[in-house]
Amino acid sequence: MKLSDFTALPEFRFKGERTYIHGTDLFQTVSEFMESRKAGYLRDMSFRSFGDKQCAIQFSPPGTSNAQVISQGRWHDTENDSDVKFWVTEQGDSVSDRYEFDEDTLCDGAQIGEEKITRQFNSAFSMIENLVALTKKFHNTQLPLASGKWVFGQIMLQERLPERCKSIQIENYQNITNRFSRNRIILDDKHVGEIRFIVA
Repeated sequence: MKLSDFTALPEFRFKGERTYIHGTDLFQTVSEFMESRKAGYLRDMSFRSFGDKQCAIQFSPPGTSNAQVISQGRWHDTENDSDVKFWVTEQGDSVSDRYEFDEDTLCDGAQIGEEKITRQFNSAFSMIENLVALTKKFHNTQLPLASGKWVFGQIMLQERLPERCKSIQIENYQNITNRFSRNRIILDDKHVGEIRFIVA
């Protein structure tokens, strides 16, 4: 199926008390949009700026348009064994609605070591919410910042994220002080990809 060069995404809401569209919601929305059109999985997604307006997905570079690019990435088309590049740009009205998100509850019971955080999968939340919240918890506990804050910067996957699993482990293996970190995603003892955090 040919993908339109420009398609509006379902309306976003702010997560918790945030004033920008959260990376987990962008990941989930793009994944669901693409899955309805092409077999495959979201191979990588990175975030370029904070967005607070409704968005569209594009399959050709935005070029010199005034549209603000807030994320970009690649969808792996498993039928053709090829990657489809995409860009998410601000195109619509300002986001005006929000929904509750209890990040502390999600992370309750997590075990934090010097280089990793582990927890049983919390089925009250999506997989991507589990991954991002646990990675953030690790960084705020083990790599606290004097200024700025750790935010979800990029995810790179070797396969489609499962809907659920038994255990999650995030292993930090590189940290550039006050700039960015690289962390392995281990689901049920299987390495499935990497999540990167940056300082904003």
